[in-house]
Amino acid sequence: MMWFDVLPRSITEAHRGVRSAGRSRPALALLGPWLVWLSVGCGSDGGGGGPSCGAGTVLSGNACVPVTPDVVVVCGPGTVVLDGACVPEPGPDVTVTDDLPPTPDTVGPEDDVPTVEDTGEPEDTGEPEDTDEPEDTGAADVDPADSAEPDDTGPADTGPVVPDCLPNCLGRTCGDDGCEGSCGSCDDPALPSCEPLTGTCVAACVPNCKGKSCGDDGCGGDCGTCEGGDTCSGVGVCVPAAWGCATELYGAGNGCDCACGAADPDCQLPGQPTLGCGAFEECDASGVCAATIPASWTCSKSKYAAVDACDCGCGAVDPDCQYALPVAGCGVGGTCSAAGACVACVPTCGGRVCGDDGCGGSCGTCSAPTTACDDGQCVDPCAGPEPLACKASDCGDDGCGGSCGACAPGTECSNGACVDTAPEPDSCKGSCGSKAPSGCSCVDGCESKSTCCKDYQAQCGCTPDCAGKSCGSDGCGGTCGDCAGPTPFCTASGQCTDACTPKCAGKECGDDGCGGTCGGCDGGSSCAAGGRCVPDAWKCHPSYYGDAKGCDCGCGADDPDCGEAGAVVFGCPAGIACGSGGTCEATFCGADGDCGAAWCTGAWPMSASSYGGVCGPLSALGLPTGSPCLFDAACATGLCLDGACRHHCGDDGDCPPGDICLALSVTEGASGDSLGFIGACVAVPGSGDPCTAKDSCATDEVCVARVAPETLEPHYLCEFQPTLPKPGASCAVTNCPDWQVCVTPTAGTGSPICAAFCPGGAADCPSGWTCAQRPLHSRGTKDPSDDPMVPVCLAK
Repeated sequence: MMWFDVLPRSITEAHRGVRSAGRSRPALALLGPWLVWLSVGCGSDGGGGGPSCGAGTVLSGNACVPVTPDVVVVCGPGTVVLDGACVPEPGPDVTVTDDLPPTPDTVGPEDDVPTVEDTGEPEDTGEPEDTDEPEDTGAADVDPADSAEPDDTGPADTGPVVPDCLPNCLGRTCGDDGCEGSCGSCDDPALPSCEPLTGTCVAACVPNCKGKSCGDDGCGGDCGTCEGGDTCSGVGVCVPAAWGCATELYGAGNGCDCACGAADPDCQLPGQPTLGCGAFEECDASGVCAATIPASWTCSKSKYAAVDACDCGCGAVDPDCQYALPVAGCGVGGTCSAAGACVACVPTCGGRVCGDDGCGGSCGTCSAPTTACDDGQCVDPCAGPEPLACKASDCGDDGCGGSCGACAPGTECSNGACVDTAPEPDSCKGSCGSKAPSGCSCVDGCESKSTCCKDYQAQCGCTPDCAGKSCGSDGCGGTCGDCAGPTPFCTASGQCTDACTPKCAGKECGDDGCGGTCGGCDGGSSCAAGGRCVPDAWKCHPSYYGDAKGCDCGCGADDPDCGEAGAVVFGCPAGIACGSGGTCEATFCGADGDCGAAWCTGAWPMSASSYGGVCGPLSALGLPTGSPCLFDAACATGLCLDGACRHHCGDDGDCPPGDICLALSVTEGASGDSLGFIGACVAVPGSGDPCTAKDSCATDEVCVARVAPETLEPHYLCEFQPTLPKPGASCAVTNCPDWQVCVTPTAGTGSPICAAFCPGGAADCPSGWTCAQRPLHSRGTKDPSDDPMVPVCLAK
């Protein structure tokens, strides 16, 4: 099979661009946050009239003091009390006092603040004081030569050390300062409780035990106690004594944690990813990882229940054998028994004197003059009203010196049927509105970008036609004029009139142009542009559905064009028809091991959410695996995913050493939406070890959710993180890095952002962030409840 024979109209693979960002921290930048924070407390009023104080303090002399002197302010790590407020602790080279810097016009030398002294030179006391110049009460000037003195062996002064957390007690008299410190306590018997949200002392405390079975109720009481050796987790859940994983993972709603010694309640929740189990394993009711494939199965794991063929003689029964699928593994003449074993086929002729016996053999041969076999009987191939060959052919040789028919221009005879002449890879034929197999564009506007295919104008161009028309369409997306005044309506013939004529020609639904409709769509379909009812399951561009330009396969639903005789099939290997449900009628493979001496090549639709390859030769002109690519035909394997040529796989054993088998997304070229997944070998950055939390990976790695090739469920791996991108970066236009996922901050709404995974709960997130569930990908249905969920870090 040559790759230019393949017509993948609707399928291209998207590749993600990984962004990185560096950070620099100059000395002045370090001081900035401290100086800005201090300006909120005591500072200048800007008018030269002395300092002004922030909320919670008043001016006393030259210092800001707390409004309530009896309130003891307790500061968190890295901070100290200054003027009744918590400020960053200064560095080793800075001295901080409770006095304000002096004002030269009003403050004497005795009030000067101690300075950072220049210890590189002795104090000069031999000269009288120069009173003609104002006294320098600031930090002593430092001679650049001082840095070269032998006794100056300390580290370079980089300015004050700024802590990671800045406390915030503005407007608060009690409760948490945000840095593990306190804004004060409630000592008034009439107001004994602190309201945590406002930081004010209140008369009564309201216990909060929602969703908790134990632990603190927030008012000095508890929400219950745990029994039988169970312990209370930080989120108020009783954790069984047998639980061996981190207590905060039990019943936390962040994934089904398996192999932890006890069953996790999260495993009963829909959409929860399974954590702690390997490939081809699931978590059973007791919380133990159990194999999904029988231990007696001897064939490739990728073949079990793959809905590709009845794989026989594999040591166990393949669930696929319950379907009407071809039998694999039994050779010619073999069938598969109910026990999954190959058995001999019993020939059946039943009055047939020629033809197939049902087991790959023959019921007999024919001789002259009845040399042809028709339905088990020998007949003369040229007798009767038409030659026998023309009973199943519309064109080509009839075997009797004549022809079964000729094909129209633009079509050719293939196996007795007239089909459209196969376009070249760089032709727009059959690809208008999308891309050709080579990647050149067939979309309006490609001329301005110089990306058009060579025959774009011939195949997709248009000449406006307004002859005899004063309004309406010019046939090329433009208009022949507008109607106004007493004749505001345009007729179908392009004339302005005072009466509105509904325009429903060729439309099933939508606006009729006169305030009415052209009809509605049945359940399970929606009205698309152009007034056509398109099934909700349709995943390709709506304009492809029933456009009479070819049978679009792999779009999630049957294309009406596939029922037309001689329709060109897009999305399937050359010579393969599109079957029911919009899937290719091919024998699929999941890895090279499924193909004997051949190779598993290409990406073709097997179901609504999965793709497979077909056995065939490698392309002699294609690029080797690992090479950068833009489209399938560029690769020897016919598989271009995430911008690189790939190998097919069903599990890690199908991949080269160091690679991991993952499910990668196959996307629709016009919209970029995912059509499904296919197993491919990937060299992940980092160790690639399984993980259940960030701290189970190396310090320079993170725990990333990938997609498992068989189950399409999350598969957590340790991967190297080259840089920390800005949290919450937008992914509306650009893609997220590989270690993040594009989600909406509020479930189902909001502009999409990049979020990091937190399989270990909130402990995997930055301080002050929360860990919440969001979809990893779509399974290809309109129902979001079946989409796999993953825990991600979101700002509160």
